[in-house]
Amino acid sequence: MKPVMFEGANSTYGPPPGFAESQVAPIPASRYQVVGGPCDGVEMVVVAWLPDAEDLARLNAGGPVYLSCIGGLPPHHLTTVPPPPDYNPTSE
Repeated sequence: MKPVMFEGANSTYGPPPGFAESQVAPIPASRYQVVGGPCDGVEMVVVAWLPDAEDLARLNAGGPVYLSCIGGLPPHHLTTVPPPPDYNPTSE
């Protein structure tokens, strides 16, 4: 899978300290604050990943999606298709 540019992306995350772009690709992201609902006021970051043909074959065969986080414990996250229900790229 590769990180991809998407509607509402308003920032880019570079590689973490100690890593080069050749090791960890820059990731387009949308940073915003949730307005309304149970997560009102929460800061949110959304990134988009596009699976290639091999990824799709594995997913269609029932394979899992793995999330790896550099630097220790993973942040709280939500994996969705399409974007999260409260995603509003115009709110900042």
